[in-house]
Amino acid sequence: MSDLSSSRWELRPALWSILPFLQVLSAFLMGYKALSLLTNTPNPLMIVTTGSMEPAFQIGDILLIVNHQRHAVEIGDIPVCQLSNRPFPMVHRVIKVLHQEAGAEPERHRQLILTKGDNNELDDTALYPDGQMFLHRHQIVGFVRGSIPFLGWIVMIVQNPLYLLHLWNVAWLGQRMEENVLTVAMGEQPMVQ
Repeated sequence: MSDLSSSRWELRPALWSILPFLQVLSAFLMGYKALSLLTNTPNPLMIVTTGSMEPAFQIGDILLIVNHQRHAVEIGDIPVCQLSNRPFPMVHRVIKVLHQEAGAEPERHRQLILTKGDNNELDDTALYPDGQMFLHRHQIVGFVRGSIPFLGWIVMIVQNPLYLLHLWNVAWLGQRMEENVLTVAMGEQPMVQ
């Protein structure tokens, strides 16, 4: 019996040492939940993982999402769309809005929404569920209201350390391109490796 009680006493310092970490973690989770309630969306923060919205948003930017109901979606808005055929939400700009009159009283007026990534050549109809040519308001879970540049890289690297390789490649290629631009500016042939 004394061995059991002594092992409990040995375990207590270890438990006390992780308590500050648990306090920080719980404060973060409560803050995230509060932000979720304030913005009326389950995911008030998103990380940009593709270049489809460049130059507006770069890979690694954190987007602030808000979903306060508005009567109409407008051209130029940047909605966050959750589509049944895609595992992750899509963030692209509204390029066209059509208004469809319906006979039912609760839904007398319905918008048909077409989106496109700023850096994409084509609109998003190929990304919508089969047979769907436009988005509907119920597929929009929020709107982008702001962004924090580059901060998302921290989360991306923690989730997948291979992103470090991507960052290194970007930095290395950027440096090599800068050297080649200087070489061309001086009238020499650029080095190709």
